[in-house]
Amino acid sequence: MAEKKTFKFSFILDPAACMACAACELECRDGGIYIDDNANYSINADNCTRCGRCFRACPSGAITRVNNPAA
Repeated sequence: MAEKKTFKFSFILDPAACMACAACELECRDGGIYIDDNANYSINADNCTRCGRCFRACPSGAITRVNNPAA
C-alpha cells in the first residue's frame, strides 16, 4: 500500500468569511472543494493537492494557507 503523501502546508476555509460564490469549487481540478453537511463550502484534505488555485480564486479571503506541523 502506498504511503500517504505529506505536505508542508494545507489550506483551510473559514465558513464565516465565505460568500458561497463557488469560485474555489470552479477552480479546483482535484475534487478538493465540497459542500459539507451544514451547506458550507469546505476543503477535503485527502483530495487537495495544495496547488493554491482555490486560494487565489477566493474573492473574500476565506481560504488561508497554514503550515502543517513537522511529522
